[in-house]
Amino acid sequence: MTPENHTGQELTPETLDLLHKNHSRLSAGGLPALLDDEARFHSFSESLEGLLFDFSRVLLDQETLEVLMEGARASGLEARRDALFAGENVNATEQRPALHMALRSPDVLANAGGEEAARVTAAMNTMFEWADELHEGELPGSPGEKVRHIIHVGIGGSLLGTQLVCEALDRGTSPLTVHFLGSVDAVLRERLIRELDPAETMVVLVSKSFSTGDTLLHGRRLRDWLARNLGDEQGAKRLFAVTSQVERAGKFGIAPERLLYFSDWVGGRYSLWSPVSLSAAGVLGSHAFREMLAGAARMDRHFREAPMDENLPMLYGLIGAWHRNICGYPAWGVMAYDQRLRLLPAWMQQLVMESNGKSVTQDGRPAPLATAPVVFGETGTEAQHSVFQAMHQGSDVVPLNFIGVVRPDHDDREAHNELLANLFAQLEALAKGRDAEATRAEVGEIDDAMLAQRTFAGSRPSELIMLDRLDPKRLGMLLALYEHKVFVESVLWNINAFDQWGVELGKTLAPGIQAALAGKAVAPGGLEALLDHVARVRGQ
Repeated sequence: MTPENHTGQELTPETLDLLHKNHSRLSAGGLPALLDDEARFHSFSESLEGLLFDFSRVLLDQETLEVLMEGARASGLEARRDALFAGENVNATEQRPALHMALRSPDVLANAGGEEAARVTAAMNTMFEWADELHEGELPGSPGEKVRHIIHVGIGGSLLGTQLVCEALDRGTSPLTVHFLGSVDAVLRERLIRELDPAETMVVLVSKSFSTGDTLLHGRRLRDWLARNLGDEQGAKRLFAVTSQVERAGKFGIAPERLLYFSDWVGGRYSLWSPVSLSAAGVLGSHAFREMLAGAARMDRHFREAPMDENLPMLYGLIGAWHRNICGYPAWGVMAYDQRLRLLPAWMQQLVMESNGKSVTQDGRPAPLATAPVVFGETGTEAQHSVFQAMHQGSDVVPLNFIGVVRPDHDDREAHNELLANLFAQLEALAKGRDAEATRAEVGEIDDAMLAQRTFAGSRPSELIMLDRLDPKRLGMLLALYEHKVFVESVLWNINAFDQWGVELGKTLAPGIQAALAGKAVAPGGLEALLDHVARVRGQ
C-alpha cells in the first residue's frame, strides 16, 4: 500500500474562511455572553459512562460547530477512522498499521492477521499470568522466590504510560514498589543499586527495537549488578524484557521464557496497553488491568459508532483544530485536579507533540495549517500558584484542559470540596473575568493604574473532563479519548500521527559525539570548542 492511499484533505480554505468569519462574530460578543444561555451546559457537553466532557466554556456556538463538523466530513475523517480500525497502513511512511486498539479490542485484533493476532494474544495472556504472580510478590517462573521491587527500564513511550498508570491506580494492594529508570543519566540507577536488595528485585528492560542506547546501557549495568551479587544463573532469573525484537533481547542474554513480545504496529507512545505495562499490571493485578483495557475499548467503540455531534473524540479534536487554526493559540495546558494524575501532562506532551508535531502533510507538501500546540501542565492548586498568573492575565491566551474527579478514594469531604471549589472557580474566572465595575465593587475605590492591575479580561477558554471516579475503567476511557482526539486532529491537518522521524536525527549524531567525548574520534564540526571545554574541566 503506497502513501498516496492514505493522503487526505486538510480543512479547506473555504471552510477556514467561514470559520474565521464566525470567530470574528463570536469574539465581538465574548465568551461571557455565550455563558448567559441557561441551556449552554446541556448543549455543549457530552458524557459516556462516568466520563463527562464539558466544552461549554469554548468560544463556539452551534452554527460554528456545524461548520467544523462539515469540514471534518469533507476531510474524510470518518473514512480515515474506519481505515485505522480496519488495520490499513495508516502509518504510510513506515508502511504499517497503527493497531494499539487491538490490545484492548478483540474485534480489532482480528484485523492484524491470524498468526500475528495469536502471537499478541499469547503475549498478553502471559503478561496477565505474570502480573498475578507479581501482585502477590512472587517472581514469575520461579515459585517461592520473592519480588518486592521492580526496576522498570525504558524511555519515552516505554516508560511514561506505565508510570502514569501505576501512580493513578495503585491502591497499595500489592507488596511491589516500581522504580522507573528512563534517562541514561546514571544518578538514579546508582542510587537504586545501593539501596535495593538484588535478591528481592526484578529488572524489566522495555524497548520496542531493543536498540535504544539509554535502555541498553542501564540494562548492561543492572545485568552485571544482578550477576555480581547473585551469580550468573540466579541473576539471569531476575532479568526480563519486553520488545518486538526478541532475537536482539536473546543475544543480550535474556532467556525466551522471560521475554514478552509486542508488535511493531504498536507505537511507543501508544504502548501502555501492551506487555510494556507488565510492571503496572503487577502492581494492580490482572483483573484491574483488564478493566482498564475494557474502559479503553469502550471509548474505541464510541469513537467508531457515535454520530459526530455526540462523538467525544471527534468533538474534542474539532475543538483542538478550532483553537490552533482559527483562534491561533500556540499552546495547550493540561491541569489535573487530582494528584494521582500528576504524570498526565508528561504523557500528553509525548502523545500530542510526537504524534502531531509535523510540518509536512501526508503527501509531502509543507503543511498549510499549524499543527501540534506546545503542551504543558501541572496538578491542581499547585498550578494556581505557579502558571495561572499568566493564564489569567498574560499577553497570550492559552486554552486549558481541566480534569476533575467527583468521588475520590478518601473520606476527607472537606478537603475534596475545597479542591473542586478551586477547580470550578478557575473555570469561572478564566471564562468570565472581572471588569472594572466589578473590580471596584470587590476591592473599593482605587486609582486607574491599580484598577488595571486588578481587572481580568476573561474570555479565556477551557475544557473540562469530570470522571465519576478515577478507577481502571475511567482511566482507560480517558487515555483512549486523548489518543483518538490526537488522531482526529491529524486528519484535519492531513499529517501522519504515527511516525516520529524528528526523533531520529539527534540519535544518528550522538554516537559520533560520544566517540569524540571518549577521545576515540575527532569532534564533529561546530562542537570542537564545546568538547574542548568538557575535556579541560574533566582534566582539572
